[in-house]
Amino acid sequence: MTAVAAAGAAEPKGGSAAASGAASAQVSSESTSDLKANLIAYVSRAYQVPKERISQIIDAAIEAGRKNNLDPLLLLSITAAESTFNPLAKNRRSGASGLMQIMPNAHSQRVERHGGEIFDIHTNMQVGSELLRDMIDDTGSLQRGLKSYVGVGASSTDGSYGNKITREHSRLRLAAEGDVNQAVRLKRAKKPAESISERISGTFSEFKDWLSGSSSDNR
Repeated sequence: MTAVAAAGAAEPKGGSAAASGAASAQVSSESTSDLKANLIAYVSRAYQVPKERISQIIDAAIEAGRKNNLDPLLLLSITAAESTFNPLAKNRRSGASGLMQIMPNAHSQRVERHGGEIFDIHTNMQVGSELLRDMIDDTGSLQRGLKSYVGVGASSTDGSYGNKITREHSRLRLAAEGDVNQAVRLKRAKKPAESISERISGTFSEFKDWLSGSSSDNR
């Protein structure tokens, strides 16, 4: 398990607010109801997570994604890699904590600003998503931002972290579209959803566009 949300990232910069402005439009509860039910079914089976917990995590991911212009499915993919959806996860060596494995000493100001409890689902998701947004803005791409998030920004390789996130993103999207059984099978086989492009922008705007298209297809 990685243990990062990089200690070198600066405390609040204000750039996130500008980025989130592009995603200010609301996603209706009606449009996300089926998506949420399908994601709950997938994660509860693939990761053995109680349904009530994953429901709270999905809500937190959508809220954090909207505020920081990040795809909630991307945030859920990172959460899967970092903590397997365990809000109490803690790396014994580094101290990285919570769903998105935040370094408490390095990011204490952010944690305090969002409630002060690093193991709280919404606090951890908000802090992690802010850090990722800053890293994407600083490095100029999602791929490089993920490298920074996992703590290998200066390295020539990310140890397949980006690929791991992309594969889980593809399975989450497949599940959200309704094919939960296939998504679970692919997770157990450690394979991506081949029918879905592996290139993602990781923005909330992209998520909204996909959600609108998916909702139209299901009518």
